[in-house]
Amino acid sequence: MAKKLVWIGGAPAKARAEKYTLPADIESGQVLKATIGLKTITYTFPDGPLRPDVVDAFVSVWDTAAEDIPEFTAVSITDNGDGSFNLTAEEAGKPFVVTITIGTGTNEIQVVTLVGSPTGGSFTLDFAGQETANIASDASEETVQTALEGLSNIEVGDVLVTGDAGGPWTIEFQGALSDTDVALLLADDTLLEGTNEEQTITLASCSGGTFALEFGEETTDPIAHNADAATIQSELEALTGIGAGNVTVSGTGPWVVEFIGDLKSTNVSLITVDGSNLTGVLDVSIDETTPGGGGSNELWNLALYGDGAFDGAVEIYGSALASGGTFTISISVDSDVIMTTAPIAYDATIQEVQAAIAAVGSIANNGNYMHGVCVWESASTGTGQLSDGDRIYLWISPETAKTAASNAVSVTINNTSMTGGVYSAGTPSNPTFSSTATDFSSFYIQVDGFATDDLDVASTIAQIQAAVEALPNVGVGNVLITGDVGAYTFVRHLEFIGSLANQDTGKAVTIGTNNVDIGGHVTITFKILEGISGTGEVQTLSIAGSPGAGTFALRFGGDDTTLLDFDSTAEEIETALQALDSIGAADVSCSGGALPDTPVVITFAAALSGQDLDPIEVIYGHVAETVAGGGLPSVEIKTTQTKLAYELVTENEGPNDWNTAANWDTLSLPEDDDTAIIPDGANILYGLDQSGLSLALLEIHRSDTQIGLPRRTDANDIEYLPRYLKLTATKIVIGLGAGSGSQRINIDYGSSSPEIEVYGSASGQNGEHAIQLIGVNAVNTATLLVLDGDVGVATGPKEAAYLKQITQRGGQVWTGSDVGLEGIDRTGGLYRSDRTIIDGLVTL
Repeated sequence: MAKKLVWIGGAPAKARAEKYTLPADIESGQVLKATIGLKTITYTFPDGPLRPDVVDAFVSVWDTAAEDIPEFTAVSITDNGDGSFNLTAEEAGKPFVVTITIGTGTNEIQVVTLVGSPTGGSFTLDFAGQETANIASDASEETVQTALEGLSNIEVGDVLVTGDAGGPWTIEFQGALSDTDVALLLADDTLLEGTNEEQTITLASCSGGTFALEFGEETTDPIAHNADAATIQSELEALTGIGAGNVTVSGTGPWVVEFIGDLKSTNVSLITVDGSNLTGVLDVSIDETTPGGGGSNELWNLALYGDGAFDGAVEIYGSALASGGTFTISISVDSDVIMTTAPIAYDATIQEVQAAIAAVGSIANNGNYMHGVCVWESASTGTGQLSDGDRIYLWISPETAKTAASNAVSVTINNTSMTGGVYSAGTPSNPTFSSTATDFSSFYIQVDGFATDDLDVASTIAQIQAAVEALPNVGVGNVLITGDVGAYTFVRHLEFIGSLANQDTGKAVTIGTNNVDIGGHVTITFKILEGISGTGEVQTLSIAGSPGAGTFALRFGGDDTTLLDFDSTAEEIETALQALDSIGAADVSCSGGALPDTPVVITFAAALSGQDLDPIEVIYGHVAETVAGGGLPSVEIKTTQTKLAYELVTENEGPNDWNTAANWDTLSLPEDDDTAIIPDGANILYGLDQSGLSLALLEIHRSDTQIGLPRRTDANDIEYLPRYLKLTATKIVIGLGAGSGSQRINIDYGSSSPEIEVYGSASGQNGEHAIQLIGVNAVNTATLLVLDGDVGVATGPKEAAYLKQITQRGGQVWTGSDVGLEGIDRTGGLYRSDRTIIDGLVTL
């Protein structure tokens, strides 16, 4: 039964609260997105995400946004500690509208990807216990969709599959499964086929004898030089690292080995050949004509610590009179010896002194690693040895000496085992210490103008090393970072290795911090050891006799060259050696030749200079990886978009909310065919979307009550909450009775065709009309009567309205550019139009 309801307003306020729960199957790379109005924040999940950690991080992102974005400031977020969070309106009675998704929408999306480069075969997908038929590895999107729709728990239209043949395939759950957190697809990939590795075994020229094959750490029995494929296959299958059925061998020499069975689709280790028992081979020899030695890598000390912490540089004096024996170095703090080296040879180099200190490990009664004590050259005769009268510095870090009560740190040299001259230590320079811990949280390392990104002080050695290797003037494998962090200091050693080993790099290395608003801090950077190229080893390759044919190969560092001809030139030998992983392009040069008449001289340089190297081996066989084995093919399934579980904890209530029953005199909400009367009372600002409500009459009296929200907020942002009271009605009456009227009445009459009567209003605010009307009715029978007041019809951006007739007797009426109108009957007032269509004509 239709009834009349009167708006009274004034209901108690309750803050809206919502709860969101992350799904159990979150994955790295997914994006958690929150949108309020036109403002959005995002958080990308890290590797191996845990739901509580993700929520904790997302809360931080939200709180940071709330410092600057009013829409987020108006909503507080609470971490529930279980992978869920609550959102609560800061102002009770004022609602919020937020969209929380993983991805960009609410339909779950899963991506199926074949990894490992499958060459054929098939796989199946399982959805909530139902398994598809076999799906070919090169299946089209239509084939995958048909397979899924063939399951009993997925109907036609419940999934949309897109992607290229062979994948990846993107699966969006829709239809009956739309807007749902669905089960993660599972896959059976055991029938997928990958690339099997093939290796080709080639013997050097020979006339008889036997050879053996090595795989891993196992070696076959001797195999005749002219063995058939079956014999070689049998010998390889006898190795436990291979096993029966896991290789097949073809050919009569060269032989091709394909890895199958348990080793299919696997990038296995390379087989090696031992041809030392072959006969009729070339008589090739390698002689070390100049031993390598004397090289050292450039080593830097990098320290960062709080101002006032202890550091001291102690000078150790050498003596050219020293002729033998050993000495030790001890460091004492407040008369307590905290470390003593093992005996050090009297003629030790700086490198050897440093090694003796590093070997101590940790300091007694302190536990700090000896990276905090290092040596560098002070005054030199060119050798860096105390026995030549050199002086060296011993640097002691704050961490090493942090137990000092009175800065009483000293260094003692024990010469009792020395003969000839003795060594002595001076007094530590600038020895200061305080118990102030480090107050910086990040640092960077710079090499010749190229700096790493800021690194956390808790970064691992591997993380620091990777950051330095990423610098364009360093490179992967060319630096070694060592050291540890203490409570009072941060010390690292940086050693240039790889292609930067055994040389003076000419690079300047520093450490620093970009932290601001911290106490004083000190950086100590110095070169501990100069890089020295030393003597490059020279080895000579020669062939005895005067053979007219034949082949051989060379092995260095566990790597084998291809087969080389008996008459190879120095250039060909150099190219073959430089192709090995153990030798870089600049690490070896060859001269002399050509073989067999003239030996080839092999000289090691660059990263291999200054080292006493093992001799190159001569071998009489070669194995090449002719087909690289691919990784075992598999199916990877990741969820890129999904819905979070949502729960409304508390609905918004308040004195300005249409949906709060206590704001109506009947303590109930208006229903279809009712009459809603707004005589006075609190403003109606929220709960404005009543698009499902159809009133017989909406009657608004001439009072101060405002209905709707202005286009811009107090912060001059565009209002994202609904601005118009949206409902359908048979009749709408505005401005009855006495009084100055409202300054804002926003009505969207939707698809209805009401009779609208306006009797008066106050003036509008901030460039907006006091009464604003919109509504799109296809049959266009709505009418508007204006006796007085300030009325705007669809005057805002992108607003539209359709009216059959405007009758104006007073007041002012403004119509926007998208107003459909059949006629106007005016006898008074002011009428202005931006662009109104009347009977097919445009009125401007």
